[in-house]
Amino acid sequence: MTLPLRLIWFRALPLITVFMTDAAMQAHATALPDTAIMLQHDIQQELGTQATHPRPRQTQRAMTLATDILDHTAEWPQDEEIVLIVDRAPAVQLMWIVLTDPAAHRLVPLGMVSVSTGRPGRKEHFRTPAGIFFNDGQIYGYRAQGTKNEHGIRGNGEKGMRVWDFGWQTTEDWRRKGAVAVVRLEMHATDPTFLESRLGQADSEGCIRIPARVNSFIDRHGLLDRQLDLITQQDDPQKARAVRALLGANHIPSPLEGDRVIVVDSSDPNALLSDPAAAQRIQDSFAQFLAATASPPAGITSSSTSAPAHTPTSAATQPPAAPEGQQSSPAPAPAPAPAPAPAPAPAPAPDDWPN
Repeated sequence: MTLPLRLIWFRALPLITVFMTDAAMQAHATALPDTAIMLQHDIQQELGTQATHPRPRQTQRAMTLATDILDHTAEWPQDEEIVLIVDRAPAVQLMWIVLTDPAAHRLVPLGMVSVSTGRPGRKEHFRTPAGIFFNDGQIYGYRAQGTKNEHGIRGNGEKGMRVWDFGWQTTEDWRRKGAVAVVRLEMHATDPTFLESRLGQADSEGCIRIPARVNSFIDRHGLLDRQLDLITQQDDPQKARAVRALLGANHIPSPLEGDRVIVVDSSDPNALLSDPAAAQRIQDSFAQFLAATASPPAGITSSSTSAPAHTPTSAATQPPAAPEGQQSSPAPAPAPAPAPAPAPAPAPAPDDWPN
């Protein structure tokens, strides 16, 4: 009886906080463009509103940290567009839908939702990487198949849920001081029966888990699909068809569609930002190590021996170590490798992986 009651209670909870207080309206009434007002209206209509306190302290802190990262990396968008900002701090675990104003270097939050990020300290669990992560069209992502693992868990949520894949990224390795880990960063829904009710606490292996309704909203409005929509307009029919198939018939992009997620940590303002180039070098070195120390079966190339998606690869600042359970001892320090050539988008992880 306990489980059904808990599930009924959860389903009654609104998922989004929309900042529609009198003060917020007065502050932004003249500043918000019509497209942002329309998007905020869609948030209200499709996701509902929540009358509870909008956590202004956490919101302001996250906006300040995200602004600092954008200033430091010089990665402000050229035009007004939407970005998603996630605070991975264990006591926060929130994501904001945010309008960027590059001319004024200002971020205007339109809504807020509880999420789950990485929970270090458990086997194969790492802190979600911090930094700016682009959905730049190099990796398309995929849609969940809705399959279950042996525990009945649908790791990426119900069939059809969107999975955004941001590639290999670095993050702190909690197992060894001064080390980094390489993880595959994705954002996706989670099991609606057993895991969605746990959103709001650090719980994943390193990915960003979001509510199913929010997943559908971001997907349908193309809030991260700016670069993918550009691909559909280019003179490459094969790529255009592949992207259109991924986006689906219900895809009606907002004029404010963007292409980036920013992860901050209000509990650690000086958190190490991800270095995707270093992550790729570590992955390449690990693949070379496996190829040199084992004879792969016939028909298997060295590129297919790299760690599978979602399997963190521990890497000290010097020699990389193999993923847990695959190699008992760290690899020797590899010779400096040339800059890797652009790699094709890797195959997604099994859908039942509870990442």
